[in-house]
Amino acid sequence: MTPALADGLDEARRGLWRSAIESLQAAAEADPNDPQALLALATCHLHRDTPELALVVLETRAALAHPGSPWEFRRDWLICAARLSLGDLLGAERAADRLPPPWQARARAAIRLAAGDYLEGAHLLLADRQRAKTPG
Repeated sequence: MTPALADGLDEARRGLWRSAIESLQAAAEADPNDPQALLALATCHLHRDTPELALVVLETRAALAHPGSPWEFRRDWLICAARLSLGDLLGAERAADRLPPPWQARARAAIRLAAGDYLEGAHLLLADRQRAKTPG
């Protein structure tokens, strides 16, 4: 872990989003193939309420574009959150389609709630909760 990445993660942990973004950008520039720095940078942009900048990181960086990578789930979850934050319900749905089933249900519930379909959103949340309680 580079010093810039360590600083950025520590600053993010403390909620110092602007400083964390600066440190994580430095870490990503030092090692453009480090998915950890890129995902942390995108997360900070979401916390800073700049989802469009999070999407630039998530959708344009080659280090995050490898299908089947261990980072794929985190990338898709963050893309869904950023698209939802921007009001892009279709883009959020497309990102949710790539998530594993339990996470798909949670993402779809958030999308339905954002769309104002509170009955369906609540139904999806309750169904997900019931699935979590069911053994096996």
